[in-house]
Amino acid sequence: MKAIALGGCGLMGRHFVETAILLKAFTQLTVADRNADAARAYAAALAHPAVDALAVDARDRAALTDILRRYDVVVSTIGPYYLFGTTVLECAIDAGCHYIDICDDPEPTLDMLGLHLKARAAGITAIVGMGASPGVANLLASTAIRNVEVPHRVVTTWGSASRAKEEANADTDLGAALEHWIEQLTGSIPVFRAGRITAGTPLAEVMLHVPGVGAVKAHTVGHPEPVTLPSTFPSIREGFNAMVLSHGLVGLLKVLQARVDKRGQTVEQAATLLRGIVLRKDMSGLSFGESMFLLKSSLKESLFGRRYIPAEMSAIAEGMHQGRRHICSAWLNGEIPGGMGPNTCIPTAIALRMLAEKRINKKGVHAPEAVIDAEPFFDHLRPFVRVRDTSQPIVTVREAFVKQPS
Repeated sequence: MKAIALGGCGLMGRHFVETAILLKAFTQLTVADRNADAARAYAAALAHPAVDALAVDARDRAALTDILRRYDVVVSTIGPYYLFGTTVLECAIDAGCHYIDICDDPEPTLDMLGLHLKARAAGITAIVGMGASPGVANLLASTAIRNVEVPHRVVTTWGSASRAKEEANADTDLGAALEHWIEQLTGSIPVFRAGRITAGTPLAEVMLHVPGVGAVKAHTVGHPEPVTLPSTFPSIREGFNAMVLSHGLVGLLKVLQARVDKRGQTVEQAATLLRGIVLRKDMSGLSFGESMFLLKSSLKESLFGRRYIPAEMSAIAEGMHQGRRHICSAWLNGEIPGGMGPNTCIPTAIALRMLAEKRINKKGVHAPEAVIDAEPFFDHLRPFVRVRDTSQPIVTVREAFVKQPS
């Protein structure tokens, strides 16, 4: 594979490039960026004989298409995807170049999936959303779904395994991509309900029965998984993406949601306030009433406790079996250390390796679950995971049968 990494010297792209080198996933890799000096400096620091650098401006469609004709595959970690997702994919299709990205925005995902027939006719494979969530989350969902006879509901979740873990992750995880997060917590979000994509309310409460854990409260957030999984598994009638977070953090997100949806603040203003609170513990921007609301939210957990799923990402699939609810959960037996960058872009590099190995060969535009076999993917991922229990598989699967209420 002769590959080009758009944004390859960026905060996300670097993790893709360095993992692709470890996996020997290419014959040649070009680090491409609008900032030519940054791309050249990064490539020089890597000192790898098969890695070079190139100045590329993804806003110049004609030039980008011409460049992509020289490569077998383009990996794009440049956002926002509502600006660059469809544009770069259309250039890749015109160039006859395979495509992989880390898009986690549902609207551009649907737009790119709409190019499926055009990509198939061009003989290329495009994988949209091959990061952590979406990406790993989709393949956890695929694992859970395939253990349920006739799945009708699937929920992918992300968050922290505990309140302490949430606080420990604040600097690396909550400090990045906050504007995108607020965007997906305000207005309406696409969910899958009654067998179709419809508008849902973010931060709506969802109760989950998680085998091996029990009842867990989660809250909805906009993401691609609910709108892509039913295409691969057509028996699904309901799907959500949800967060499992502390009562205090959920309370804060509800305050910011109200500021945007009811008080007319911008997403950027809400993200700035969230950044100050999370990274600097600066609560001065909150009103007295908002501060009291947050205090009550935090006290609720202190007084009554909070049940978490023992992993940062999981999937829960439900179906029916002989009159009982059949529920299956799947999550990683451990964690990928290092925060958002490694968690997002190590899976991207694994997808490139599997494409090079011809383990991915369907043409057209696809979500990860439609073209990637979960088992070999998780085999590739295992060396990057700090495993909790070395005697167990890399993916923990738990099942339960629950009697339907009369």
